[in-house]
Amino acid sequence: MSFLRPDKSGESSKKMKTTKETFLDDTERWSVDRLERFQWRKLHALVKYAYLKLPFYHRRYDKAGIKLQDIKRIQDFSKLPMLHKSDIMLARHDSNNFLTGMEVFNSGEPATLGMTSGTTGTDFLYCSRRWRRYQGERLLRAYWWAGLRPGMSMMLTVPAWHCWAAEESYLVQRLGVVGVVPWGTFLPRFAGNILDTIVDLRPEFISMFLPMLYAILAECKRRGVELRQAFTGVRCILVVGAPLTPASRQKLQEEFGTDVYAGAGTTEGLIAMECSEHRGYHLFVDTCYLEVVNPSTGEPVPVGERGLLVLTAFNPYGTVYIRFDTGDLGRINTEPCPCGRSWPRIEIYDRLANTFSVQGKKLVPYDVRLCLDEIPELTGLPFSVIRQKTPTNFVWLALQKPPTDMTSLETKLKEMIKQKLQVSLRAEWVEALPSRWKGAPVIEEAEWRGEGGRERYGG
Repeated sequence: MSFLRPDKSGESSKKMKTTKETFLDDTERWSVDRLERFQWRKLHALVKYAYLKLPFYHRRYDKAGIKLQDIKRIQDFSKLPMLHKSDIMLARHDSNNFLTGMEVFNSGEPATLGMTSGTTGTDFLYCSRRWRRYQGERLLRAYWWAGLRPGMSMMLTVPAWHCWAAEESYLVQRLGVVGVVPWGTFLPRFAGNILDTIVDLRPEFISMFLPMLYAILAECKRRGVELRQAFTGVRCILVVGAPLTPASRQKLQEEFGTDVYAGAGTTEGLIAMECSEHRGYHLFVDTCYLEVVNPSTGEPVPVGERGLLVLTAFNPYGTVYIRFDTGDLGRINTEPCPCGRSWPRIEIYDRLANTFSVQGKKLVPYDVRLCLDEIPELTGLPFSVIRQKTPTNFVWLALQKPPTDMTSLETKLKEMIKQKLQVSLRAEWVEALPSRWKGAPVIEEAEWRGEGGRERYGG
């Protein structure tokens, strides 16, 4: 199988049927053995191509003393060195160019440099027309699962510089979708503009970052607008960009009166999507190979345990990522899903950079969110973790003031956190939290205590 030419399974979505059936093709129900054989063929061809054709990887593997004959089976794949974002940035600095020798492209072919959001540092992704088509076909499957169909009107809120925008624009052309573009992007300060567009144009399908959806919810409450009335005509909402707990998703569905799907992914090639069962994200095994390793040692962790997600993307165009450290914490679930798909499911909890320690426990904001979800009045409530400089025996939270009595809620939350996390709670109630586009899951203690810290949030 040529790495430069996707096999026919990658083109099968062109034959999709516009029925209620959610399966686009038989790959979603392949046996586990067939999926593993498929992924190994992809990986073997990718490593061979990278070593022979891409100088960046040739130098890396020679330096590590690895030859092609050393990678004989899928278990050998972890012998390859992990690729970190800092490695890519250093290579670009040394070459004084965005091209580092890890890109597949034709000289003279029109292309763009697509930036990521810069959550953990600025990065770029070389995007060609073929890259856009390849990624767009894979994204089409995710949106199809979430209910997008040909001829629907679809709201697009991603800024033009983000790679996701290139893929969504492909969907608009591919499915004959009517694009609805509001004034402004996913920054919370544009929530009013986006709400106005939803009310005026009634898009049937909405895709946006989860924090932006919460910002729109808050804008409705501020205006005194009934949420279901504002979203009349919206049939499906797809959210990405932040972890969504089961209870939070259920509450959003009840409030908006429509189905809410959650997707996950990275600009480097990871795609995962909920099915109609909403029991985790199915990993798109036709697009990538995913490993879960110990963040400290780099060794694989047992299936089902939390660890660092390491990605290898099969995309045969643009920047090639082999064993890329995503910086995300997650786990793989190989148990059968009631939907009938054989693709494994994953959970993505948070960025490794958002980890905080209490009593020797390594936690992330997702762990705290699960505790809040156990209390109906606090489900979906905005909060931030104040990360402390010195070890303590309590988790420190800044929580947005709810409309109900805080004293009783705080007592319930302390009991829940003690029960589930075995740590104590220090709570500070504030009027508002930072309106950053992906929220502020973690605030450093020095920033919180610094000049204007609490005052900025109404504490």
